[in-house]
Amino acid sequence: MKFINLSVQLALALSAASALIYEVVATKMLYYYFTESSYSIATVLGVFLFGLGVGSLVIYYLLNRIKDKKLLFGVLQILIALYAVLVLSNLLDILPKLSTFGTFLTSFAILLVPTLFLGAIFPLAGAMFKKEKRDVIGLVYSVDLFGAIIGSLVAGFLLIPQFGVEFATIFGAILNIISAFIILSKKIKILPVVFLCIFLVFSFSVPSLVTDSPQTLNNEPKEGYQFYANSPYGLVTVKDNCLSIEGRTQCCCDWTESTSERMMAAFALEPLEEHGNLQVLNIGLGCGLTLEKALEFNTTMEVVEINEQVVNANRVMTDVLENPRVNLIIDDGLHYLRTNNRDYDSILIDIENPTVAHSSNLYTVDAFNIISDSLADYGTFSLWSYYSNERYLDILYYSLKEIFPFVYSYQGVLLASKQKLDQLEYVSSTPYEINTIERNTLTDAYLGIS
Repeated sequence: MKFINLSVQLALALSAASALIYEVVATKMLYYYFTESSYSIATVLGVFLFGLGVGSLVIYYLLNRIKDKKLLFGVLQILIALYAVLVLSNLLDILPKLSTFGTFLTSFAILLVPTLFLGAIFPLAGAMFKKEKRDVIGLVYSVDLFGAIIGSLVAGFLLIPQFGVEFATIFGAILNIISAFIILSKKIKILPVVFLCIFLVFSFSVPSLVTDSPQTLNNEPKEGYQFYANSPYGLVTVKDNCLSIEGRTQCCCDWTESTSERMMAAFALEPLEEHGNLQVLNIGLGCGLTLEKALEFNTTMEVVEINEQVVNANRVMTDVLENPRVNLIIDDGLHYLRTNNRDYDSILIDIENPTVAHSSNLYTVDAFNIISDSLADYGTFSLWSYYSNERYLDILYYSLKEIFPFVYSYQGVLLASKQKLDQLEYVSSTPYEINTIERNTLTDAYLGIS
């Protein structure tokens, strides 16, 4: 059975692989429009499953009326590729900044068309199998699943981290075109060939459509940027000595001495100067502003940064990592704290805001408990806490107070300690509410959502 209708099996596998590439791409892009990553996952899964179900149901009712099933299969593949290139690759430009429900409806409408086509592919593939003594549904289903598995793994672990979402989308479109070429009859195989040629000429005439890599085809830095690279955590760029991730400015090297990223180190380390050489952990590298300030004290620094491309970007802007007192670790901050059995005099966290999945857990009571266990009895914990509103700051305060006896606030920075410091303690004004990994209350507060 495994050798029957190999062309149909291959075409179906390629189609399924492209579908999961699109699904991973859509989830990745929609993430930045929702207040929580679970919304983007739920939206994409919902619309994909809905489209697959409706598409399959339509073909079920029309199957006996379709005279040339291979032709329809091939045409649908080309339409999916065309739709992906024209619409999906431009999703971030098409989607307006709406409310969560508005973004859901817009995303649903945009993604529904290709998923309807994808839903039609499975029953068409089953109908194209030659008549056999045994039912071929199990074989068709397994081929479809294996293709989907490969597509999801390639998209998540290779295409998006190394080349970006635009390249991943175009790669998926090429798989659709190859699938159409395999399945169409010899008389009209020229159709996907012509489409592929036009598509490639157009794509390579607009380099941004085929690469988001750190360098252009001429191996020169991308025009207008000091640094430009994709990563598993978003597009990292440096322009005018300002670091951005997915277009969101994180920091600039020319920010003044009074900026909170610098001051958080001073607030945390000044009370500890009498203890001599301080062992300090800095989670989140960014532009190195916090690290630079911490090095003005008598410190030995460990810097944990999850994103290697941020490290590469930092080296373009500053040489702070070359300091012999700095030890760089590439790791997730919370994971490093869990697995590293060391006590620090101070821990400084300067990371993206709590709406970002890979940094949100560091703003929780669960993380604060681990941080407390990693601090000396006299140690301090400084957390960059961009001022959003009173409720946001109060949630952070209440969460810190679950673990630390003393919590202070200075110009966008929260400072927690096991020992009383010569400072005014933070005063809350909103009802008690904490942030945990199990129940993330901080995201809505950060965005001002009641």
